[in-house]
Amino acid sequence: MAGVLIFGLILVRRFEEILFYDPFLQYFKGDFMRGNFPEYDTPKIALNIFFRYALNSVLTLGIIGVLFADWRKVRFTAIILTIIFLVLLPIYLYMAHIQFSIGENIGFYIRRFLIQPILLLLLIPAFYYLDFQKKQTED
Repeated sequence: MAGVLIFGLILVRRFEEILFYDPFLQYFKGDFMRGNFPEYDTPKIALNIFFRYALNSVLTLGIIGVLFADWRKVRFTAIILTIIFLVLLPIYLYMAHIQFSIGENIGFYIRRFLIQPILLLLLIPAFYYLDFQKKQTED
């Protein structure tokens, strides 16, 4: 089952240009070095980032649930995902508004956290380590 959910994440990435409005896809593939800042629609980009983040989050929660079968870990992941979204989306939209004048790399990495399931890559080893530590203390 986890494999199916991971395949879902792959499909989100594969069809990102079809599924989501994101004028910054091409911008961050090289145009930002030349200073060609794209025109964009703020409400539309915010809604599309929310949709993509929500889709990735549901798949992430499913993977965590399947791998660990522990609702506390799933609930913790949901809380962390929500907090990260609520903090990073306004920062990203502000940075886009000022055309990433603070730094393109900062905007790039904030965007990465919003559109890629990076938290999943951090939480899986952390949860396995916690389970390992718990087993070590029980023995």
